[in-house]
Amino acid sequence: MHSMKMKTINATVILIATLGFTNIHSQANNLTGSPYSLFGLGIETNSNVGKNSGLGKSGVASDIYSNINIHNPALFATIPKKRFLFDVGFSAEIDKVSNGKDNENRGAGNFSNIALAFNTNGKYGIGLTLMPATDVGYALIGVETEVEGSEQSYISNVIGSGGLNTVRLDYGTSILDSLNVGFNISYLFGKIDENETVRINNSMLKITKENYYRGAQFGVGFQLKHNNYNWGLVVDAPVILKASKDTEINKTSDSDYIIVENEYNESIDDFILPLKVKLGVSAVYNKSLTLNLDYKRSFWDMTDQEDNIGRFSDQDVIALGVEYTIDKYAFNYWKRIDFRAGYNYDSGYLRINDKKIQANSLSLGIGLPIGFKNNNTINISYTYGKWGSTEDILIEQNFNSINLNISLSDIWFIKRKID
Repeated sequence: MHSMKMKTINATVILIATLGFTNIHSQANNLTGSPYSLFGLGIETNSNVGKNSGLGKSGVASDIYSNINIHNPALFATIPKKRFLFDVGFSAEIDKVSNGKDNENRGAGNFSNIALAFNTNGKYGIGLTLMPATDVGYALIGVETEVEGSEQSYISNVIGSGGLNTVRLDYGTSILDSLNVGFNISYLFGKIDENETVRINNSMLKITKENYYRGAQFGVGFQLKHNNYNWGLVVDAPVILKASKDTEINKTSDSDYIIVENEYNESIDDFILPLKVKLGVSAVYNKSLTLNLDYKRSFWDMTDQEDNIGRFSDQDVIALGVEYTIDKYAFNYWKRIDFRAGYNYDSGYLRINDKKIQANSLSLGIGLPIGFKNNNTINISYTYGKWGSTEDILIEQNFNSINLNISLSDIWFIKRKID
């Protein structure tokens, strides 16, 4: 394979190549089938903890009561005293990718998160979460590449999967009646697999690359409460993810099987995740209506990084969410159902030909109570969104995602009385 050095593939060629087949491509181990997961370390996961998926991913300032909210570590101080919370989630996504002429449908789904949180004495809250951070699930079919120094070319198929996971510890405490502070520590780890198959005459090359990443990230958060309004601020520090790569190249010709190259634990360029700042406001009216407004900025320009087809640029995200419940304590079941809606705008962080890959999405959600005397809930949300445009970068992705979270709440840490 060393004699076949590939030229850098033009961005347009890469994006059009994703439409090389029209059957449904299912990736059982991933949470996305997006062609945009080809770039960087993949796309930010659409899965979320608790009810936030149905609120446009908003919630930087919103209290925790019976649903875990990981958007701000300071919010863990709002967990009710002696309350134990548990959340497990599942996510599925169906994507339609188009270049204006051809269409392709893709599907993906898997477990999305597991989280727990508790407040033993009303003074502080602690949370532990395991969930994906980024998702990778792309397919480049029929990519034609010229062999450098000759007029020959070859056709290859490339399948990418994997992504990063995060284990996150949150701690929040009250320092004043109206002010909560918190911090979180996240360990990011995972691998991105890329399997390439190349056919040349009667021979077939199979190139397997596994890129591994790991690193720790720290964040601090604040929540200020006044009357029925909450304000939130979160700052996540930048992090350098250490990286290594395993490569295996095998060749099959007629009945012969040859190991061309095996190289393990090769050092590659580290990846930098940028400084992130999040601001949010939440308002509650008549104990029934909750409104959220969040803004997030990721300072990618400071990392001075680029992909082989574009440069990383500062990213802005705006999230809106609304939740309505007739009466949380009503005897009538239907009056205790939570109804949610949200909107999310993402400016994107990859700039190609001086244009960014933007995303817009709308969400609808519902919280179905389990039982009457507890605060257990089944949270279901549906999100429809769009990445990119056929006019700007030749590829438009429409995605439909469904998130299911089972959120359980119980009273723990009570000393047993002995008569």
